[in-house]
Amino acid sequence: MGLTCYVAIDRKPENGCEIQNAACGQSGIMLRLKLVKTAAEESTTTQVHDEHLLHGTNVLKFLVSPWSFSGRIVCADSYFASVGAAEELKRNGLKFIGVVKTATKKYPMAYLQALELQGRGDRRGLVARDAEGRPSLIACVWMERERRYFISNAHGLAPGTPYVRQRWRQLDQTLNADPVRQTLVVEQPKLAEVYYDVCGKIDQHNRDRQDTLGVERKLVTTKWDKRVGLSIFSMIVVNTYRMYMGLTYPRGEGRSKKLFYEQLAEELILNKYDAAMRMPRNSNELPNRMGHCPPAINHLDGTPRMGTHAHLTPTKRKRKGTNFALQGNCRVCRKKTKYLCSCCKDAAVATSKEAWICSTEKGKLCFSRHLQDVHSS
Repeated sequence: MGLTCYVAIDRKPENGCEIQNAACGQSGIMLRLKLVKTAAEESTTTQVHDEHLLHGTNVLKFLVSPWSFSGRIVCADSYFASVGAAEELKRNGLKFIGVVKTATKKYPMAYLQALELQGRGDRRGLVARDAEGRPSLIACVWMERERRYFISNAHGLAPGTPYVRQRWRQLDQTLNADPVRQTLVVEQPKLAEVYYDVCGKIDQHNRDRQDTLGVERKLVTTKWDKRVGLSIFSMIVVNTYRMYMGLTYPRGEGRSKKLFYEQLAEELILNKYDAAMRMPRNSNELPNRMGHCPPAINHLDGTPRMGTHAHLTPTKRKRKGTNFALQGNCRVCRKKTKYLCSCCKDAAVATSKEAWICSTEKGKLCFSRHLQDVHSS
């Protein structure tokens, strides 16, 4: 016979730390974080004119304050969502969509709960209007597997793009009958579409940080200051990957997370980024200083890469009469390219010749051979 059991677990250990985050809904980049303090410390930082707001609203207002009066849409879970949060963000020039669960002050929860819905995709709502009769807020319920309650001043109940899922269904009730794969199409309002398109970005960021990168799991520590430092460092690394992918491969292709993290670690270890660089006094010093270039071959897997000193840089010169970049013949394979060797480009004051070299993006070894032939001594 099973016995009921109640287990109380602290949200964080004594002297521990909790972090609240705001992320970009498109790129998933973590934009701002807040370290949770004790209640006494939080009370000293709360503004006098914000004392009437709920705690979640105060936190939300702090996280999104750099984007006030930008007209952006803020999507928040039930920790932050309330009628007061929507009203406060509207006063700060922001739009809001949130899922309401417990913060029901001024929210018509009882009325929406009493409404009869026909099944998945059905929705009902109430609209609040301002003094001029224009819609200012909408409170609605949408039926998915269960009822979802929203508060919004950004979108309403206009039809959004239906979401499609593949599900197994046991249609044949005979013994040992196989289930059937069915396509499930559910109608959803526009506010639900916008909310669920972005609501998982922070969870995805946390999964990349904790599971894929796993620095906190590999560098185990019992000191919370180091634990928080590792977490923040891991957030920066994941942000770097997401920024790189968004700028370099906007269509979604590109290298894997694991490969990117390995190459980033290689570039960060034994680097000279913080070393003071002295400009050469004359052009005769350039060959000596540029001769010690790092290898362009990854010693772990043999793939070509750009070094930290000698590297490929795209030319800034334009073709005559166009806005396209100037191209030249690669010194190794003689194919067209717009990239130059940085060492040769700096030393070109004396030779006045461009050192065209193919990029390593498609696995070409022209840059590696150029380094070995010209800059290996």
